[in-house]
Amino acid sequence: MLHGKHFKNGSDTLVIVFQNAAKPLNDAIPAIYNHEIKETQVSAMHNRYTWIKFAERVNYVDYFFIQDYFSSVYGWYFIDAGKLIYEELNEELSQFIQTNRYKKVIAFGSSKGGTGALLYGLINPFITDVFSLVPQIRVADYINTLCPNEKSLFFADNAHFEQQVNNLFFSPQMYTQKPSSRISFYTGLYDIQFTDLLEYRTFLREQDIQSKIFVNRGNERHTRLVNQYTPFIFSVLEDLIREEKRQMMQHAVEIGIDSYILKAE
Repeated sequence: MLHGKHFKNGSDTLVIVFQNAAKPLNDAIPAIYNHEIKETQVSAMHNRYTWIKFAERVNYVDYFFIQDYFSSVYGWYFIDAGKLIYEELNEELSQFIQTNRYKKVIAFGSSKGGTGALLYGLINPFITDVFSLVPQIRVADYINTLCPNEKSLFFADNAHFEQQVNNLFFSPQMYTQKPSSRISFYTGLYDIQFTDLLEYRTFLREQDIQSKIFVNRGNERHTRLVNQYTPFIFSVLEDLIREEKRQMMQHAVEIGIDSYILKAE
């Protein structure tokens, strides 16, 4: 089940890069639903990894670019055509980390990749840090906005499962053991699930789980919050790797406990 691209640089630090859904893949959803596209074509789209440039620049740690492709389209790293798969995938991820003897493991990703990074940061005991960019917290709500006519690709026409997916991050079974990872979020005032993320951080505090949040006050929406702010994103990620705050503070101002706003460009 676990597959992707592993870059080895001889480090005991690993950055797991969970992938977002690129536009070509989202555009292909109707064709996938109508069986008008070959599986090899869909697979090829999943082989186009994002954040490769960061890995090429910061080449003193290892990377695993993990794919979110199990049967038809993608599934936020935890659903596959009406089934929950995160427990099985988490076991394989743990084995991968242990086999390669990694001591520090950072889960990172944007959009659905941010959701995946958050999820495994919560449940995997070997992940030490999470940097989740504009994640979907209520995934079913997002699917119903993105592709309501094709949502059976994800839910298999099961309304109960759809609700289960939507409430996963608020489910008690996710928190039977307190996460050991340090969690950081990045979002913007106009991201589609900004309010959901704020609600979720409140929920985390009620579980005695702390998190940091970086908020962009600009008028950019989901995709541009990421692709127009890569210097900031790279600075936070590299600071996490180095266990510093030096670069991050060049881009953000702390306005409260674990709460930051981006400086005006």
